[in-house]
Amino acid sequence: MLKLALRTLPLFAVIVGFAMALGAYMNYSGVRSAYLDLIASRMHMVLDDVAANVESAVSVGIPPAEQTTLPALLTRLVEADPLIRSISVVAPDGEVLFGSGSEADRTATPDADSFEVGRTVTNDFGAPVVDLHVRYDRQAPTEKIDAFATAVLADAIPAGLLAALAGSLAALLILRRLHGRAARTVNHGIVDTIDIANREVEKLGEGVAPERAS
Repeated sequence: MLKLALRTLPLFAVIVGFAMALGAYMNYSGVRSAYLDLIASRMHMVLDDVAANVESAVSVGIPPAEQTTLPALLTRLVEADPLIRSISVVAPDGEVLFGSGSEADRTATPDADSFEVGRTVTNDFGAPVVDLHVRYDRQAPTEKIDAFATAVLADAIPAGLLAALAGSLAALLILRRLHGRAARTVNHGIVDTIDIANREVEKLGEGVAPERAS
C-alpha cells in the first residue's frame, strides 16, 4: 500500500497543481483582456465625439481643414483622460490637419510605449474626408496588469499547495479504504476456502469410517 501511495500521490498532486495554475492563468487572462478592451472602448468613444463634430461640420459644407473649433475640442479631450497622449486629425493624403499632444506623438508611428486606435470619417457620399487617431499610454495599463498578475500569483501559489495537499490526503484516505476492503475480501476468501477444505476432509473421514466398520 505504501509503494502504491508513493507512486500515485505525487502524480495526483501534480494534476491538482496544474489545474490550479490553469485556473489562475485563465482568471488573469480574462481580466487582462476585459481591462484592455474597456480602455480601447473608451478611446473609441473619444473618436466618436471627434467624428460627430467633424461630420456635423462637413454636412453644412465646412471642410475639415477649416474647422477651427477642432483644436480646442482635441485639447479638452486629451486633458480629460490622463491615458491619452495625442489625438490627430489627418487628411486622406496623410497631412496632419489638427492635433493635440506632442509633435512626436502626432506624427510618429506607435512604439512599444503606446497603443493607437483609429477611425475614418466619411461624407454623405461615403468618401473619406479625414482619419482620426487616438494614441494612448501603454505603460500605465501594463503596470496595473502586472500588479494584478502578481496578486493572482501570490494567491494562487499557497492555494495550489493547499489544494494539492488536501487532494493528496483525500486520495490517501481513499487508497487506505480500498486497501482495507481488498485485504478483508482476500482474508474472507481464504477463510472460506479453508472451511470448504475442512468440510470436504470431514466428509471423506465420515465415508471411510463406515467402510471400516463393515
